[in-house]
Amino acid sequence: MRSTRRSVAIGGIADEPLTGTVPPYFTPHDIDRLAGTPHIIESPFVVVSLGVYRGELRRAVHQMKFRNARWIAARFGCNVAAALQAQCTGWQPDIVTWAPTTARRIRLRGVDQSVVIATNLARRLGVRRVRLLRRIDDRTQTGASRASRQRGPQYVVRTNGARGRHILLVDDVMTTGTTLARAREALLAAGAIEVRCAVIAHVMRQNSPGSARVD
Repeated sequence: MRSTRRSVAIGGIADEPLTGTVPPYFTPHDIDRLAGTPHIIESPFVVVSLGVYRGELRRAVHQMKFRNARWIAARFGCNVAAALQAQCTGWQPDIVTWAPTTARRIRLRGVDQSVVIATNLARRLGVRRVRLLRRIDDRTQTGASRASRQRGPQYVVRTNGARGRHILLVDDVMTTGTTLARAREALLAAGAIEVRCAVIAHVMRQNSPGSARVD
């Protein structure tokens, strides 16, 4: 169960909820418990997810993203590393990178939570975390129409670091799968051998309760 204690977080911004002022409050034990049933999605590309984006996991993600609870992002990063080792036995990436959010989001929130997730995930796996992608549009996926989401963000690869590498690409939530698909396409076009993906949570298809929504 969630703790009644206030979670440790940093700051807040004007147009999003302030930090640590209202429930829910989570403990490290809560976050570890929420990550206890990871999924692996194998189509159209391999994605490891800690769970379905609903209930307590959804509230924890909101705490991480909208109340600037960076410790939750760090904890989730460690949980994803453990899930990857359990679900993809024998596979180890050369590099961990992430699908960056928009510059506007980073200015508002003070951090790209996917960077925190990727940093702690890479540290736990014992591999390098490298910033390979640059986002060249400023459209946000949150609250966007389905048509806009399917167009997706646009990415370019910042360096030649993808060439010849097995890469783990990190994002926070997979809704339609378009963000990961666009980022993955950019990395493969830049010479990556393989790109697998990892997220904190994924949204289920409305017409198929047993499969993830990956359009």
